[in-house]
Amino acid sequence: MEKGKSNPCRIAIQKTLAYSSVFKYPLSFYQLTNSLITKYRFSGKQIRKELRKQEEEGLIDKVKGRYILHGVKPVNLDERKQNTLNIFEKNKEVLEILRRTPWILMIGITGSAANYNSEEEDDIDLLFVVRKDRVWITRGFVFVILSILNKLPKDHDKRELCPNIFIDETSLPWIKKRRNLYIAQNIISMQPIFNKDDTYFKFMYANRWVTKYFHNFKINYPERFIQSSYSRSFLMKLIELLAMKLQLIYMRRKRTTEIATSKLIHFNKNDNSRWILKSYKNLLKNT
Repeated sequence: MEKGKSNPCRIAIQKTLAYSSVFKYPLSFYQLTNSLITKYRFSGKQIRKELRKQEEEGLIDKVKGRYILHGVKPVNLDERKQNTLNIFEKNKEVLEILRRTPWILMIGITGSAANYNSEEEDDIDLLFVVRKDRVWITRGFVFVILSILNKLPKDHDKRELCPNIFIDETSLPWIKKRRNLYIAQNIISMQPIFNKDDTYFKFMYANRWVTKYFHNFKINYPERFIQSSYSRSFLMKLIELLAMKLQLIYMRRKRTTEIATSKLIHFNKNDNSRWILKSYKNLLKNT
């Protein structure tokens, strides 16, 4: 059958399914619409019409009401969801304790767990937004708690929790030179499990650049954000500086490409963004 002509909606669907097909993850209509990779806005009617066309042309498959690129064998979603729920259940009490850690304003789950797409041995990636000038103290508290609860085995592959991002509440926008489709997708799929003082909304608003990639993704923000009060304790600032220096000395031999500043800690030794984006481009090229 002759394939249809390209149009913005058609291209957006192909891009979106190419990206999800990197993970062999079929998308529901809602997921596809909400995470459509496009700078345009399309109605549900337009998207459904284009999906039907691409199905007829053999470009995409529909599996149990979900969409994926033709020829890509999807993962077992029920199994992946159960794996994720099992990981959550095993760490439910630990996550509850972390929520009570001083100075934490938001805890977000990112990565495969946020998408309920975990393999059996996967961990939970955690992003923290913390009070001003409390990034390193908070990280110290979190790691002490996890150590006491035996959640930090020396073998990193056996860790069930990965607290790899800590962000100061005064520095919410993602670093410009590191903004890309991979980061944008992680941000829109993030699941907040603790949110104080509208911090989740503040974070998403500060990173509304993600709509450059996902124009259909929308959030109903509060009319006014709750204003935070910043601590002016000179002593606490000294403790924060000391905590930063001690932790950097301890991590010096293990550091590679990680970011570690007074406002942001982002440890991600196994950076998957390059191969994911490369695989995405290859899949898109072949559609």
